Amino acid sequence: MISTQMIVLSKQPYKEHALLLSGISPDYGKLSLVANGALRLSGKNFPAADLFRELEVEFEESGNSELHTARQLELATSFDAVAADLRNFRFAGRIGGFLLKNAVAGVPLPYTYDALRSILVQLSIREEVSGKWTLEQSAVVLKVTYLYENGLLPEATSPEQNDFLENLVAAGVENSRLPAVPETYWKTLNNWLNSLLDFHKLSR
Repeated sequence: MISTQMIVLSKQPYKEHALLLSGISPDYGKLSLVANGALRLSGKNFPAADLFRELEVEFEESGNSELHTARQLELATSFDAVAADLRNFRFAGRIGGFLLKNAVAGVPLPYTYDALRSILVQLSIREEVSGKWTLEQSAVVLKVTYLYENGLLPEATSPEQNDFLENLVAAGVENSRLPAVPETYWKTLNNWLNSLLDFHKLSR
């Protein structure tokens, strides 16, 4: 039996009475689990399984498939407040789609996992508070962390640029205040990251 954490990014019926859950794990990257009997039991045995929830999971690894069998799911953190704002909910769906398309099963993503968790925390904050990340800043954090963790960022052209990118990744991992730059720079940075995604033939 294998234990890890998972943030659920997709949930759908699977075969008879089962649920298929897909998301990312810090230890296993993209993780897909089938919860047999979950629909027949009206969710009583799997009440924690829902979108944008962080779960403690136990599963049996499949020998020749990327789809594993869930044995236990426990709620670690609920980010249900994301659904209170439709714009935030749609954005969370887009970043979830980005990760499900690009993350690889079996390849650990601890930095990206923490960055996703930080973004969900930010999206759950309903009030406009000082230092709260905008959606564009959140998109930048996720993309730069994913590219950094997978060795896909180009070499920095200066020590200052290197420090900035590393501080940006650290802020995502730690859910801390982002580096101070002009407001317009986030759009420029987002466009640059999108060009890198295209260059590496990643979905966005």
